[in-house]
Amino acid sequence: MTYDQIITQLKKRQFAPIYVLMGDEPFYIDEISNYIEENAMSEEQRDFNQILVYGKETDADEIIAMAKEFPFGTEKRVVIVKEAKELKNMERLLKYAENPSPTAIVVICYKYATLKVTQLKAVEKNGVVFLSEKMKDYKLPAWIQTHVGNYQFRIQPAVANLLAENIGVDLSRIDNELKKLTIFLPPNNEITADIVEKHIGISKEYNVFELQNALAERKIDKAYKIVHYFCQNIKTTPNVLTINSLASFYLKLLAYNLSDKSIEAKAKIFGKNDFIQKINVQYAQNHSTLELQKIIGILREYDAKTKGVDSNLPDEELLKELVYKITH
Repeated sequence: MTYDQIITQLKKRQFAPIYVLMGDEPFYIDEISNYIEENAMSEEQRDFNQILVYGKETDADEIIAMAKEFPFGTEKRVVIVKEAKELKNMERLLKYAENPSPTAIVVICYKYATLKVTQLKAVEKNGVVFLSEKMKDYKLPAWIQTHVGNYQFRIQPAVANLLAENIGVDLSRIDNELKKLTIFLPPNNEITADIVEKHIGISKEYNVFELQNALAERKIDKAYKIVHYFCQNIKTTPNVLTINSLASFYLKLLAYNLSDKSIEAKAKIFGKNDFIQKINVQYAQNHSTLELQKIIGILREYDAKTKGVDSNLPDEELLKELVYKITH
């Protein structure tokens, strides 16, 4: 089942007896688990009927016993298993799914890993299996544009891209930043670059998004100004994040230059937003394949140096060297 299908069922109070929430993207696993935790029963009923356990602190037999206990003052008991990847005897808990208790809701949060299809047959028959796949970076700006609607906000593509480039594929952090904005920004307002700078702390002038644009447009003076800002704020703009963002950017340009240049290729590489497609296609056309390959090689070299391989220079000096080599 998809995330939207599960949430729609939960809002209708259609609870399955067992959920297996697994995969590399923790955001959606937490969203589903938290919704059940907060909405399956009233706050007064939770003390006696809702249990939160951790995989490394319990075992399958204990969880099954908890699920089979009769609920007190409500129709269901809720047992939520966090860090289920650490659980011993998982196969016993999955076997429980063959005949789950009709008075229990068991939620298994199996983050950063997946179970085998053959292990999940009983859960698929009697409950819900959800695979939470890692978000592709090229899909992130579009996801942000959609997700801000959950908080009754609007956002322009360029500002969504600003958040995506500077935060990266960390859906939980992006969501937390948007939650913070609800304190300052009334509903039905637009999240602007000024708001992002003031309340999220991402400079609208000195950020990774502007750096990659300056480099792609060969605006060397602007690139150096941004690097100077990064060097003065190296803790909030670490080299690892900067290099990863630039590598992702240049790899997309290379992928486009090596593609058939079709509409489908543009959408797959840069996402479906026309503005982002147009500007990135222009950047790709301004670089030869050989030039892009050399830049990606430089980024890989300085990624290793930043991590201490064959270098003891401070991050500030490494960043200056990196940008000098890209621009020369």
